Amino acid sequence: MSAEPGRQTKWWSFAAERPNFLRLWSAQSLSVLGSQVSLIAFPLTALSVLEASASEVGILSALERAPFLLFGIFAGVLIDRWRSRRVLVITDWIRAVALALVPVLMLLDALTIEWMFAVAFVVGACTVFFDIAYQSALTSLVRPGELLTANRWLETSRSVANISGPGFAAVLLKVVSAPVAIAVDALSFVSSALFLHAIRAPDDKPPTAGDASIWRDLKTGLRFIFQTEFLRWNAILAASWNLLHNALLTIFFIYLARDLELSNTTIAVLVLVGSLGSFLGVLVVTRVNQWLGLGWCIVLSLCTGGVGGILLAASGGSSLLAIAVITLGYTLINAAEPLFNINVISIRQMITPTHLMARTAGSIRFVVWGTLPIGALVAGFMGDTLGGRTTMVVIGLGFLIPVVLALVSPFRRIRTVSDVGVDDGAHEAREGALGV
Repeated sequence: MSAEPGRQTKWWSFAAERPNFLRLWSAQSLSVLGSQVSLIAFPLTALSVLEASASEVGILSALERAPFLLFGIFAGVLIDRWRSRRVLVITDWIRAVALALVPVLMLLDALTIEWMFAVAFVVGACTVFFDIAYQSALTSLVRPGELLTANRWLETSRSVANISGPGFAAVLLKVVSAPVAIAVDALSFVSSALFLHAIRAPDDKPPTAGDASIWRDLKTGLRFIFQTEFLRWNAILAASWNLLHNALLTIFFIYLARDLELSNTTIAVLVLVGSLGSFLGVLVVTRVNQWLGLGWCIVLSLCTGGVGGILLAASGGSSLLAIAVITLGYTLINAAEPLFNINVISIRQMITPTHLMARTAGSIRFVVWGTLPIGALVAGFMGDTLGGRTTMVVIGLGFLIPVVLALVSPFRRIRTVSDVGVDDGAHEAREGALGV
């Protein structure tokens, strides 16, 4: 795993001293950068090239997230039986090929909304397996005490991608079409796969690859989550947040493009400015943890997102005023994410035994990410029925729901990881998975 035991490493030199983690981090960084380009290019391709309706954009977003609901819970069980880094490489190559189809079909004048639906579903299915396997791979490359630092690095790269991706997209959309920008995302997955190939560490087949029942493994992972108070509340809070956040992203581009009549380049710049919040969240997370503790940092993150939601709901009026208010609201919502993710994911990785890691991640993703297609579909059909502005108001005010849940959650009692209890039933789930 690299650095010497007990040696203190500054977070900015952490990756440089751990070559295998550096390769994993580089792969993730390239992947999320390309995905940020597609975040803008995918819906704008549907809107501008295919003249899709709001409900079709909602279906497009839902299909990319639906695999978390369909496959997430089984993916964790399967990955516990497979080599995690092999899963990462295979899914990167599949996503690269699927995304490359979009510009190719456009050149052949054969691109349809149905093709976009298919590509979105394939990319989403691969993302399910990649994201779950990624967490298992991370815990094999760094020590448990290094997970907060490692996850801070990963959130930093995601935040930088949030900032640079839309800016890069703005340049691309000014020079080329949205489908060509999607081709850039395909290349990012190729580059990510090459970095993963370069990792020099054993990727042994896990011990659960034997004859144990898949259904038994599935129940073990779910039991560990629902009998561990922290994981139970993690699932509740993240599920409500993700439902609202994906609903927001679905109507966001429709509102900007059609209600405010902004150009593709202006939309990309607005997203670029709003994404600065994500980077700010990464910068302050360590200091907030020191001041308030891990639990109150999580609560504060959801309160920050709630304020952002209120601003989105109040973003009516003239185009210039609406742009200013919606940018500030979007900035606060982006700032909330790293404050939540770095702490929640790190704690989850530290309290979950290695042999349950993928199952736990898969079950959590099933609950948490399973709400994403629901949010996308609801927002899409609300946009067609009520209009973009009214839908933005409803979704913006909805961000107060996770705020209320956070304030009544047990997270307020958590200052350090040692304050996170694992119930007796969860201990039994740990043992049951080992077959002892």
